[in-house]
Parts: sequence; structure tokens; C-alpha cells
Amino acid sequence: MYEFLNDKDWSATINVKYQNAKVQQANVMEQPQSPSALIVDDNYFNRDLCILALHHVGYTIREASNGVEALQLLAKEQFDLLILDLAMPELNGVEVIRKLRAEPVHREMSIIVMTANPHMATNEVENTADFVMHKPIDVEEFAHLAGRLAQVMTRANTSAPKP
Repeated sequence: MYEFLNDKDWSATINVKYQNAKVQQANVMEQPQSPSALIVDDNYFNRDLCILALHHVGYTIREASNGVEALQLLAKEQFDLLILDLAMPELNGVEVIRKLRAEPVHREMSIIVMTANPHMATNEVENTADFVMHKPIDVEEFAHLAGRLAQVMTRANTSAPKP
């Protein structure tokens, strides 16, 4: 059975739907944006392991298989967290860190370095990266660390003054 609305009822119905849509839009805009991460490792399995852990703690994720690809993505997008292998073809992780820390836009990005070669974790790496993890990584420890970083980033983003 159809119910026909007169002009007054129709206008009231449209007005209520419009107000509800504005409230829903405001709620979406107030929700904190999930933190973003770029995973850079030439080994697919290492990237996949990181992706699973980071998804579990709420990150949106992009990936690159070498330093050149990473710098190309970083030129277009900003990330909250960079997961970086040190030993990669084309451009290694140490060079990526040097280039990023020289750019003001990337200085605040957190960097977790992962390496299977402890000798590569030099003083320079330890002084420019925020965390150094040795492979094979403990997935639970990695997820916990990434989750804590996400909490800190979310608090910082929600407490920052709005323009």
C-alpha cells in the first residue's frame, strides 16, 4: 500500500533526511583517520608479515620493494610510519633514511628499521631511525610496537588545533 505525502509532509521528510545526512557526515569527519604506513622490503614474505601485523592494529598500508619505489611513493604521499629493510637492491635503507631526514616534510615520520644483518645497524642508522628490529622479527612485539605508535599518533592528531 502506498502512502502519498502532501507538500508539507514531503518537505518535513526531506528536511529530516537532510539533517540526518549532515549529522552522519559530521560524525565521519570527526572520527580520527587511521595511521598510514609504508613497508619497504625486497622480500615479499617480510612485507606480507608486516602487512598482517599492521592491519591488525589499524593501519592503512602501502608497500614498495626497494628504496627507489619508496622514494617515489614518499614524493607523492605522506605516511605516519615507515618500515624499512636495510639491505635492498637499487637503493638501500641507509640511503633512503639519509634522503628522508634531509627533507623537512618527512622528519616527523616514525621509522622502524628491520635488518637480518646486525652489522648494518650502524650508529648512523640507530641515530636516525626510531627503532631497529633484527630479523627474524617477533610478530607480536612488532604489532605491539606499531599499535603503541598508532595510539600516540591518534592522540597527537586529535589534540592538535584544528584550522
